[in-house]
Amino acid sequence: MSDPIYVVAHVRARPGHEDALRAALLKLVEFAKSEPGFIRYDLHEDLATPGRFTFYEIWRDKAALDLHAATENMRAHQSLTRHWVAEAGVELVRKLNR
Repeated sequence: MSDPIYVVAHVRARPGHEDALRAALLKLVEFAKSEPGFIRYDLHEDLATPGRFTFYEIWRDKAALDLHAATENMRAHQSLTRHWVAEAGVELVRKLNR
């Protein structure tokens, strides 16, 4: 059995699009929770910089993460929000402590 995949993703809204992006990201969380291989999918917002969001995700394995990235819900989300996002990045990390 492979180790879980941990993801830290950052998304920053374009000025004026913070509320719309926040609402769309919250919907994305609900979709992700129903996907195969979902373990954890938390959305956070920077207290000092509203509109700067961080996801902390855990997926059963790389295949589950790849499936999540290819879902119709993810494609629709990206199409809807592409003009609201100023920058985004994804990091795959490993857990060091047990």
